[in-house]
Amino acid sequence: MSLVGRVGRNRLRARFATFVLYVLLSLGAVSMIYPFLLMLATGFKGPTDQNDNRLIPAFWSDHKEMLTKYLEDKYSGSTSFISATRTGPSAPIDVMQAYRSFLASLPNEFWLAGFRTPPNAVTGKLTMRYQSWLRTRFRDIGELNRAYIEENVAFQGVSPPSELLDRRNWKPLPGQKQDDWQIFKRTLPPEFRLPILKRRLFQEFLRSRTENQIDRLPTEVRRGAADYEHVPIIENGHLWRDFVENSLPARFTTLAAEDLWQRRSSEPMPIEAEERNHVLAHASELSAEFSSRNYRYVLDYILINGRALWNTALFCLLAVLTQLIINPLAAYALSRYPMPSVGKVLIFLLATMAFPAEVALIPSFLLLKDLGLLNTFAALVLPSAASGYMIFLLKGFFDSLPQELYESGQIDGAKETTMLWKIALPLSRPVLGYLALLAFMGAYGAFMYAFLVAQDQKMWTLTVWIYQLQLYAPKAVVMAALTLAAIPTILVFLLSQKVIMRGIVLPGER
Repeated sequence: MSLVGRVGRNRLRARFATFVLYVLLSLGAVSMIYPFLLMLATGFKGPTDQNDNRLIPAFWSDHKEMLTKYLEDKYSGSTSFISATRTGPSAPIDVMQAYRSFLASLPNEFWLAGFRTPPNAVTGKLTMRYQSWLRTRFRDIGELNRAYIEENVAFQGVSPPSELLDRRNWKPLPGQKQDDWQIFKRTLPPEFRLPILKRRLFQEFLRSRTENQIDRLPTEVRRGAADYEHVPIIENGHLWRDFVENSLPARFTTLAAEDLWQRRSSEPMPIEAEERNHVLAHASELSAEFSSRNYRYVLDYILINGRALWNTALFCLLAVLTQLIINPLAAYALSRYPMPSVGKVLIFLLATMAFPAEVALIPSFLLLKDLGLLNTFAALVLPSAASGYMIFLLKGFFDSLPQELYESGQIDGAKETTMLWKIALPLSRPVLGYLALLAFMGAYGAFMYAFLVAQDQKMWTLTVWIYQLQLYAPKAVVMAALTLAAIPTILVFLLSQKVIMRGIVLPGER
């Protein structure tokens, strides 16, 4: 039945009221959708732009933002590394092609692998590429663990070995992992190769020697530079001799990446120009990779902890089944066999709704501990098997059913269980569907209680694993995880709208 009758529907006051109602409903919808869209958009971002609160990431349309994000990713968030490599801001195409060819032929000891995982992130482009390469080299994670003498749970947990070729006394750990790393490193395209510049090493040496206070540099060394990244190399003086003798790796004393480049071209290394040109030429690919990285990491994280999906699915299934069995039976008994104190029973059931669930956490934990049920599905399911709200709602619905139906069943000789399964429950399908959705939502979103009574990792549900993820993952990754976790509930609501509406409206109409 319409809220506004047909007779007065065209009146100005009725139209205005309808307009105000739709405006309020639209505002309510926006207030609910906006947080989800913001969470979804944040999952597309990274550590550098995860706090801008924009629904559309800036790097999708702004080339400058894309370049900034690309450099932050390539140099692992090191601003000093980025500034020290800003050489060759412009260069002809042939020079940039020669530079890419130079990087492709550069020996492994003269360059570092870029796109490593930054300190404020949990994964990087290099790590994902390295893990993908390992999958082609080893049949399973057990073979890799035996070869590398490690205890990785899955390929997603293997990290590239550290590489400090710009340190004077650093030596790689011998073993098959280092040998395989050198093979993998040679397969990396020029985009991943960061040449080790003697100029940058000298600047970092000056930074450490002066405790990051550029004013303490001698004038003849500083040469008017405003920061360390613009201090030129002057191959004389006591600071230079100190640098060569105590800081510069021995392999670079006679030959460095700059020297190898000068054998090919008299132009400065076109690092800045080549990176800008690369971003322009691969904007769509980079945008897709940046946007999907967090979600791919979360999916890998879920696959590593694949039992979380099984635990969550089984928990939800058992919760729905137990609540659809116990609550209808209790409600049917109260409806068909009323007791003198049925009113007090209903008041008691409603009183259970007055207390938050957190109040019962500790008593439930102690009871389950005494029964020896901790870290079992019984501990997850049994305490929520009976619901005062569901029993109260179903009891009222059963009371509204015509008594003639039961009398006809009794005349035909039907048992009480037959009338329950053949008469009461079929007519209660809309309400039962609504209550099943409530049971699913309660089980799927359970975190605190699930973590309390099932502290064994083998029993953790998806929400508990997401909580563990947010302890060390950046905001963007956590938002991606929450977005993926919200998809099942959204799909359930979209596919069950009619059931929800019938379950809410039908009891009221009866």
